[in-house]
Amino acid sequence: MARPKNKQPIQRTHDIHIRCSEMEYEIVSGYAESAGLPTSTYIRKCFLKEAPSSTHYIVADTSEIHQLVTIAAGIGNNLNQITRYLHSGGKITVSIVDEIKKCITEVRELRREIVHLGGIYGNPKTLRSKKR
Repeated sequence: MARPKNKQPIQRTHDIHIRCSEMEYEIVSGYAESAGLPTSTYIRKCFLKEAPSSTHYIVADTSEIHQLVTIAAGIGNNLNQITRYLHSGGKITVSIVDEIKKCITEVRELRREIVHLGGIYGNPKTLRSKKR
């Protein structure tokens, strides 16, 4: 039995020249690099409407995220108990108001921590200064 023949690579005999600014070239080159392709291959795939594939690795410290989820669940349980008490005809006391204020403070602190994690693991614009 004969060995199968290798596929012949596509012969590219025509050139297409385009002009772009330095910024445009850097952007396209960056996209090509993130897709793991040479710039010419990336551009060819784009104008032939073949989606160039790119690989993105997301790295996160799941223990921090798990801890925040646990805190959120505790806050939710506290608020549910207060709501159940008030809906069953319970009276609003100073201690209940204090507990509600404590829950609101905890929610705000949790939000700050989540925004901080978003800045670490995601969009750097997530970590922005407070302008209120």
